[in-house]
Amino acid sequence: MWDQLSQLLPGFSWTWVLVYLRVQALVLVLPGLGERVIPVRVRAAAAMAVTPMLAGLIPPVPAPGDTLATLGQAAGETLIGLAAGMGLRLLALSLDIATSAIAATASLSQLIGGQNEAAPHPIGNLVHLAGLAVLMVLGLPVMLVQLMADSLAIWPPGGWPDADGLAAEAIRLVARSFWIAMLLAAPFTLGGFMFQALSGVINRVMPALPVIFIGSPAAIMLALAALALLAPVLIGLWADAVLGYMLPGAP
Repeated sequence: MWDQLSQLLPGFSWTWVLVYLRVQALVLVLPGLGERVIPVRVRAAAAMAVTPMLAGLIPPVPAPGDTLATLGQAAGETLIGLAAGMGLRLLALSLDIATSAIAATASLSQLIGGQNEAAPHPIGNLVHLAGLAVLMVLGLPVMLVQLMADSLAIWPPGGWPDADGLAAEAIRLVARSFWIAMLLAAPFTLGGFMFQALSGVINRVMPALPVIFIGSPAAIMLALAALALLAPVLIGLWADAVLGYMLPGAP
């Protein structure tokens, strides 16, 4: 079958198929290109556009002789692509976790907002889109192409990755993602705790004063002011962490 296809399409080989399967699986879960607002055909077109370039970086892979081997190689490439892309997605999710903690601490999560793939409140949606815009400006597409090339060098097409190594890397990335999220949310978490403690002291000293009616609007206004001042710094720290991501064993 592949001999007939190679005659109809000169240059087409089984290597292209394996590379496309890996790249397409990786694109589906990447931050930026993998967002649900981007049509599926755009993601498929992006994967097809870089496949010939990436396929030229590796030696040709012979086509398997039976259906079972064909399905096995295809499944292996899909798994590798998902694993490589999910590592970067786990780091990118730290911004959504941080904004959810900020909104809950500063009483901003009660504001009207719609549920989507980012945080379910307008503060998270705004910071999420701002973070993606900053990543694109700082060269995320180039970094993603390099990530795909590194995955082909680390895990040559036609094989299966080490499951133990992938599991250990996933655990490390989850821990790092939560660490980054708590680091980004720390100013608001500590500030909210101090504000609530101060409100409690005022309420004990002046029981007749309606502290909740004064403190709640003040907490929201202070949180919005702090977010306006600190958002560029928080997004910059997050973008550095995401753009610094490397596959395990990458040169």
